[in-house]
Amino acid sequence: MQPPKPLEFFFKSTEYTKTCKIQTKCYASKTVDVIKKLKVEVKWFTSHPQFLHFFHMPDEQYLKIQGMWMLLMHTICIEEGDVAWSAVNGVPIHYSMREHALIYGLDCHEYPRRYLKLGGTKFVDYYFGGEEKITIKDVEKKILSMKPCNDRLKMAVLFFLGRVIRGKTKDIGPLDPFILRIVEDLDVCRTFPWGHLTFEDAIKKIKHMMELLKGEVHDACGFPGFVIPLEVLAFEYSPCEDCPRMCKSRFTKSSMRGYSLKDIYDALGKTKV
Repeated sequence: MQPPKPLEFFFKSTEYTKTCKIQTKCYASKTVDVIKKLKVEVKWFTSHPQFLHFFHMPDEQYLKIQGMWMLLMHTICIEEGDVAWSAVNGVPIHYSMREHALIYGLDCHEYPRRYLKLGGTKFVDYYFGGEEKITIKDVEKKILSMKPCNDRLKMAVLFFLGRVIRGKTKDIGPLDPFILRIVEDLDVCRTFPWGHLTFEDAIKKIKHMMELLKGEVHDACGFPGFVIPLEVLAFEYSPCEDCPRMCKSRFTKSSMRGYSLKDIYDALGKTKV
């Protein structure tokens, strides 16, 4: 498969060596560590047909975001709204729902009918009814103050969704209304196509970032939501037999928290434009 022609990039090659701080709070490992301390509730996650992968993927303390940034800087301008194309060293990189699913194994089937109305507000109203906005920090405090029960499980699911699946760029940001509703029904949380949702979110964020930057690198830029697929895609790992790529892939140890943009380009070699 090849990207549509003529090829035109959002950024000029003169911008490729410039770095940008990608602001995200998608800390999967730290979120899993919190949930693992909930000895009763963690069993729901490790038996979840989609979320179980997060509980045996390699423990990466820090995100390797500069690889993702390198990929974003090589994004190709296209009219299609449900796919993204990049090209690095003359090699086209296709990012569709298929690649998204292969990387981390969440379901990408069609949404249930009237999915935005799934769940309810009874649970959230009971625990947060008097608050103007609900943040991820509020949810974490509630978890730590609760004893094992079905409501603590719902709170843990809300914490996972609000930190990993639809996280904000800052901890003070209000949680997404959809995940606040859906935790009312844990059965729906098991079967919902989280891959479909996170892929659509990622495509929207990519296109929004390209429109916002207008071909010029800024010092920082927010990228809310689930960033792991783009983080892994930048390094082009091979799939394994039983699990998505993120479960068996591990970044090479470094003395720094992440890889510098210069190190990534040195490893790639001369960029072909």
